Amino acid sequence: MKPPSAVVVLMAIGILEVAAYFGNPFGVPSYDPRLRLWGVTLFRNASRSMEPTIAEGNVFLVSAWSYLRRAPGTGDIVVFRYPPDPDVEYVKRVIACCGAWVEMRDGAVLVNNKVLAEPYLASGRVVNEKAETMAPLRVPENGYFVLGDNRANSSDSRYWGFVPRRNILGRVLR
Repeated sequence: MKPPSAVVVLMAIGILEVAAYFGNPFGVPSYDPRLRLWGVTLFRNASRSMEPTIAEGNVFLVSAWSYLRRAPGTGDIVVFRYPPDPDVEYVKRVIACCGAWVEMRDGAVLVNNKVLAEPYLASGRVVNEKAETMAPLRVPENGYFVLGDNRANSSDSRYWGFVPRRNILGRVLR
């Protein structure tokens, strides 16, 4: 019996890739074939909202593999579809998850009434009132409260609400 020709092998690989693309094994809300087929993609940070952790213009890997067996957790940096406009993708840090209470007092973030340690923040005082104080909010099930590390220059959950789990593309690999 002779081995299959290169054309047959390439056609089989192509059929498998198409099936995997439409099957979306990583369950990502993206049409990016890199995420759907391989579970990783490149992302360019378009704003200063995550400084000093991720500078504007930095390019980094985003992994959908990270959330195959676990949900995003507090402290994870995630890329997600912006809830008010799903055609836009943002990168932010998960602060509170699924059922937790989150609030801000005098610039400190409290999750379930405990101050969240945030060593990744730049030193200095936050400069706008919304960034310093926020009434307690309960994060909905399958929802995430996200903030930019540059609180004074970040459009995040304080302004437009929670990120549904279905909007999260993956975790930033650093």
